Amino acid sequence: KQSAAIAALVHSGEIHRSISETKCKRLKLETSEPVEKVINASKITKDIAEILTMLEAGNSAQLILIEGAPGIGKTVLLHEIAYQWGQNRLLQSYKFVLLLHLRDPAVQQISTIHGLLQLFCKGDIKAPEIADKCNDYLFENSGKDLIFMLDGYDEFPTALQESSLITSILNRLVLPDCGVIVSSRPHASVNLREEASMRVEILGFTEEERQHYIQRALKGQQESIRELNSYLDHHWAISSICFVPFNMVVLIFIYLQGFLPSSSVDLYNLFICHTVCRHLAKLNHQDCLDNTITDIRNLPEPCNKIVEQLSKLSLEALNGNQLIFTVNDIEAACPDIITNPEAINGFGLLQAVEHLGLTGTTKTFNFVHFSIQEFLAAHYVAHLPPEQELLVLKDKFWSVLHFNMFAIYVALTKGQHPSFKEFLSGGNAEVAIADEFLNDQLKCLRLFRCFCEAGDEKMCKAIENAKTFDYRKGKRIELSDMRFSHSELESVTLFLTRSSYKEWEEGINFYRCYIQDQGVRILHHRLVNSGTIIPKLWLDSNGLTSSSSCLVSDIVISCKVKVLWIDSNNIVGEDDKFHSMFSDPSSELQLLHMADAMLSSKAAIKLFSAVAIGNKLKVLWITSNKISNEACQTIASTLKNNTSLVELKMGGNPFSGETAQIIVTALQHNDTLQELGLPGYSEEIKTEIVLQQKRVCEIRASHGCRVKFEVMFW
Repeated sequence: KQSAAIAALVHSGEIHRSISETKCKRLKLETSEPVEKVINASKITKDIAEILTMLEAGNSAQLILIEGAPGIGKTVLLHEIAYQWGQNRLLQSYKFVLLLHLRDPAVQQISTIHGLLQLFCKGDIKAPEIADKCNDYLFENSGKDLIFMLDGYDEFPTALQESSLITSILNRLVLPDCGVIVSSRPHASVNLREEASMRVEILGFTEEERQHYIQRALKGQQESIRELNSYLDHHWAISSICFVPFNMVVLIFIYLQGFLPSSSVDLYNLFICHTVCRHLAKLNHQDCLDNTITDIRNLPEPCNKIVEQLSKLSLEALNGNQLIFTVNDIEAACPDIITNPEAINGFGLLQAVEHLGLTGTTKTFNFVHFSIQEFLAAHYVAHLPPEQELLVLKDKFWSVLHFNMFAIYVALTKGQHPSFKEFLSGGNAEVAIADEFLNDQLKCLRLFRCFCEAGDEKMCKAIENAKTFDYRKGKRIELSDMRFSHSELESVTLFLTRSSYKEWEEGINFYRCYIQDQGVRILHHRLVNSGTIIPKLWLDSNGLTSSSSCLVSDIVISCKVKVLWIDSNNIVGEDDKFHSMFSDPSSELQLLHMADAMLSSKAAIKLFSAVAIGNKLKVLWITSNKISNEACQTIASTLKNNTSLVELKMGGNPFSGETAQIIVTALQHNDTLQELGLPGYSEEIKTEIVLQQKRVCEIRASHGCRVKFEVMFW
């Protein structure tokens, strides 16, 4: 298995994405063998080539999964790969690269490879002949000269994910030797991760990259740059979503119009207003505009009515998980567009995409960003009659798919609508929030964020006091095995930093939540230097790479973490800063579980060197890693002088029996270690090690050590 993380793709222009100007600034790559190289290149071609090494090597049947938040640049990356292949710069060992947008109705309807080839050959006078020859060639070779690039698995209908041509391609039921690159939002690609040969996560802007983008977008105007940075420092709701390049572009766009949003809701409200006004200006309707329009309810007619109709369509589409609309869909939902044909693109809120189908060219539409569709849907719910509003709340409020929409709804209504109050109380006029909500941690966290954005401190306090956070002797957030978006992770970090509880005695559990590197960046951004104390932290099985290693270390030190689980991640840990969690004087870490974490010998050497300096760690589990004989001397030297370790488990590592005996021998000078876990060797080697252990125990006893010492094999 391989995994990688790359920086955000930088958009150019206002809201447009230019492939030719796309840059990828950073790539970190892990494989089953340690790769120490960290690439810092200005040319995206070099970075992509590093990702695609396994495909370039001609290995068959490889699947690369590209994940990232909405608007972060997954589609742009696939377009860039296809473009570079066409320019003879990438994947030149492949004769066919088929880029398929899974939202495309024509792609969804085709059931054979031959049909796909006909689609790509459409317009060529020899299309049937070409499709026939290519189809025969591919099946004769099981697809080994072909790469499918599947964009937007999250936009592929659920029913088709169960049974379709695309599903057959992903499951290797057709052309089993072809290469596949598929992009998706993380929440929709869980079923692909086990099959993926490599997982690539597109990260958002780091703080440094965000500053670079602001400098470029504002053309170095220092006063404007200072003003915008000061604004971001004081508006957490805005700064927390600006890791997504699209959101950063929208903010710059609004700022250049002379406005700064008061909240994330206002960000999208202003974007819609100015997009519509700019569209009208291009159509020479300046006389209809008031340059101070800052609320979509104040848009001139017919814009106001058409936007209202689009808002209703947004909600209905979300309910049906629909992201793509035909001309007929738009005209049926927005009858006023029929009499105003220039508004077919929703005054700039919809983007048109032409599809070359087998029966001719078709056009579909989608909102310029999913957040715009969510905002319009929330706006529609907020202006429904109370009875209908209550029905929608009861039906959809807790849906993962709808949560962002309702967070926007609560912010728009300040949580004061009678329908919403009745929904929260469960119809009980004596309580503000029903127990069924207060007994569910994730629901509490979602509500806290909603009320925090709405400015309702009284309701925030009621949620803080919910008994669901009580656990044994303290407070705990238990989210293990839950799947939630990065937006919802913001709800968690907001609660941690804005609630009155500053110490979570029983810890925070993210076990198997798959928050990925971007999730760790969100935690780091909110928790470091916040004063929040988290003695226990579970981050195991979250799809983390070495991009997260130094961030995890910062969190451990800042939040005074004493017990940390980071098992089953690919945190290689060769970064010097990663090891500061052991050596930093302010670190309080006492127990670390880092099993099955791709820990190499070089990483182990650095780890034990840091443990030797810190001399605080009591329990260390590093089982099922890749520690070999190379790390032997450093481990033995550390154990010889260490006075803190009580338990060390290293089973499942590939170091020899001779190395194990050297490590055991070093313990004759150690008076604290009680348990040592070693790999399972042959009975003969085990016997020799046990004899060595007995001799060590005798030596320890001779100089007054009463601590028992045991060796276990597994």
